[in-house]
Amino acid sequence: MHVSEKQKQYARKWDKDNMRTIATRVRTEEAEDFKAWCAMRGVSATSEIKRFVMSELEKYYEVIDKQHNAEKKD
Repeated sequence: MHVSEKQKQYARKWDKDNMRTIATRVRTEEAEDFKAWCAMRGVSATSEIKRFVMSELEKYYEVIDKQHNAEKKD
């Protein structure tokens, strides 16, 4: 299916409004080793980084939720 220029424009605007990039710098050897580890597992480096971020956010949300519930009890 062909994506129209209008659809592409809408998608770019949505991404600009709703998405952010998280960047970091690591030594070349570490970056290469991480990419090799990901390739060995059959996943992309991007998906692994995103999986890690989401996993840590789940822990963070649990803490926030516990704090919120504790405040409600007081």
